[in-house]
Amino acid sequence: MNEVLYKYRSLDNFKNFVDIILKNRLYAARYKDLNDPMEGQYYYRHGELNHSIRKKIRSEKGELRICSLSKVRDNELMWSHYASGQAGVAIGVRIIDPNHNIENVQYNGITYIRDQDYNDQTAQQILCHKLDVWAYEQEKRVFTINHQYVQVSVEEVITGRRMNTRDISLVTELIEKINPSIEIIRAEEVM
Repeated sequence: MNEVLYKYRSLDNFKNFVDIILKNRLYAARYKDLNDPMEGQYYYRHGELNHSIRKKIRSEKGELRICSLSKVRDNELMWSHYASGQAGVAIGVRIIDPNHNIENVQYNGITYIRDQDYNDQTAQQILCHKLDVWAYEQEKRVFTINHQYVQVSVEEVITGRRMNTRDISLVTELIEKINPSIEIIRAEEVM
């Protein structure tokens, strides 16, 4: 079975959290909706990448949807940026659909493309390169074509160190009623 990967979430939109736990799925966004303004960018030199290939790449990137996950569950910056400064959760999941392509993000900058580099994986390759300032995310990307959700098995939910006791009780009770096999962990135990 695949490794456990983590989705850091705020509980501000509680229905999204409930959807993950109840339906065992994560939302896959279009690349233009991700938070990195350089997402999907690539370099090419005039004359080294013809217009029709650039058009194909744009179309292929547009068909892809991405679910961004982290390889780590104890990253302070991830907790701060994506889980309401430790008031949210980190949800540990396994990807269960073998048809999804799962790729490590490379933090070596924007990729360079020429005509001879183009193949049916070029759009994904472009979307797996990010600037090194994002390296703390230790991201893995799940790619799907035109599917809004990625089916997962929820393995654990880690509650943030700043989550109030009322929210912890609500999350715990919800998980115990929907799927008691999900392990509930306090962040203090993993950091």
